[in-house]
Amino acid sequence: MNLDGVATEGEVEWALDGDSAVSAELVEEVLTMLRTTGRTPEVDVDVLRAAAFRLVSEHRLDEVGRGWLELLDAVRAHPDARLADLPPARTD
Repeated sequence: MNLDGVATEGEVEWALDGDSAVSAELVEEVLTMLRTTGRTPEVDVDVLRAAAFRLVSEHRLDEVGRGWLELLDAVRAHPDARLADLPPARTD
């Protein structure tokens, strides 16, 4: 684990591979909901990946804490997620 015990090294690497041209407003909507409720809104899988990228690249994981796991689960459960979209499995 790293980043205050929230994300694994594999998850950080996965998130950094998820940059996309998603609008900043959509990403902020996801991050705001995650911060305030611990849940993710129903959005495209690309938006979820972009939110993960933003959290990691801007060192903002502390804003969502364990909500990080909710974000990862939302990607895993998304009906449009391809194998390449999925975060690494946790072994802890």
